[in-house]
Amino acid sequence: MATPVAARVLAACLLLAAASAALASGYAPSRRPPGEGAGTFSATPDSASTDPFYWRFDWPIPINPEAGKTQKTTLCGEAGDAVYKLQELLPLQTKLLKVSFKAPDTLGAATLRIFVDSGCTAFNGSAEENQDTLEIAVVAAGTKYVYLELAAIPIGEWYYPPVNPSVPVRNGGYSADVSIVNLGTAPSDAGVKLAVYYSKDVYKSLNLSECTHLGQVGVDLPKIAPGKTKTVTVTGLKAPDVNWGRVEAVVDASCTLGPTPTVTEGFWYYTAGKAGALLGGVNNKGQYTFSIKTTPKKPKVNGTMTVKVKIINLGDADGSVGRVDVFASQTFGDDLIDIGGYYGGSRCSPTGFISSLNTTDLVIKAGKSKTVKIADVPAPGKAGWWSISVVPDAACANPADGASPGLPTPYSTVEVVA
Repeated sequence: MATPVAARVLAACLLLAAASAALASGYAPSRRPPGEGAGTFSATPDSASTDPFYWRFDWPIPINPEAGKTQKTTLCGEAGDAVYKLQELLPLQTKLLKVSFKAPDTLGAATLRIFVDSGCTAFNGSAEENQDTLEIAVVAAGTKYVYLELAAIPIGEWYYPPVNPSVPVRNGGYSADVSIVNLGTAPSDAGVKLAVYYSKDVYKSLNLSECTHLGQVGVDLPKIAPGKTKTVTVTGLKAPDVNWGRVEAVVDASCTLGPTPTVTEGFWYYTAGKAGALLGGVNNKGQYTFSIKTTPKKPKVNGTMTVKVKIINLGDADGSVGRVDVFASQTFGDDLIDIGGYYGGSRCSPTGFISSLNTTDLVIKAGKSKTVKIADVPAPGKAGWWSISVVPDAACANPADGASPGLPTPYSTVEVVA
């Protein structure tokens, strides 16, 4: 039986105060496709009956700790084997915590348990919804081994992972930067095979436990030192003819490190319906939210505010910003894209906006960004936390914007005061 390493650990690598319902999800480093697992939640939770957390944890390094040694990973805890307390999280704010815990003295299989809100003080269902485990092995002192895995996608690259172009055109070519981390205690030799797949049908048709599948594109990995990450650029990939695609990566495809390859989670990316200018938002560093600010910082109920949003051109041609619509919401519904923003109606004909600005002669060059200021925006008529979402090129003057409705709507939060 596995030895429990941490029976009650409170939080994890990345913790988002999502607001109220259906977004808690504990999982090892991975990334869900747009809309998958998304739910309806409120920015103003009113009881402990709704889950305020969305979270994930990163790999411990090394993955298999030495018996009795202190192990470092990215998580936190309260009343478990590691004792940490999470400070206040504002709505839709993400925090990263790095902590240590002592590995068991007994060699063999062990279970690392992460428990968000272990006292169930924020949500009375945390025992059912906010726990996850990782199976590890406790090894003898001095044990040397190589353990290669796909590195977790940083939060700042959640919506736009490291592919080039940032939003590939459907059926078009692209490259991807794939990062591999060595979770072991010995360096890997150069030449370990990385198999990369861009076709879901091809990927799913294979028995990936076999050592003979070298990918639609194959790459030789460089030497990777223990605890270090190396990034390789994989070219010759092709985007599918749907709203989003995936890069699937199989490490040690020819089984030089072990009896079977390591099948990783891979990562998804958005696609563009056609080439041309494609407008989106710029992520706040280390956050799921985007660069949107209000003046005043805390607008008053039924007052006015100025909204500043940073807009980026993700396409391959210069493009007009066009009409910019602003939305305020406390409940995210049908147009929720994963954790993202909100707009009513359709992408090229939004409805329910609280303000709209027709920009004139404002053009953003391909790959560049500009800050757009919308003045005299009506503040919501109720005090509390609100999500502010902004739709650039709301009338789809750029054809690619209209052909790519799945892209995330830039959003952030603001506290409206009485």
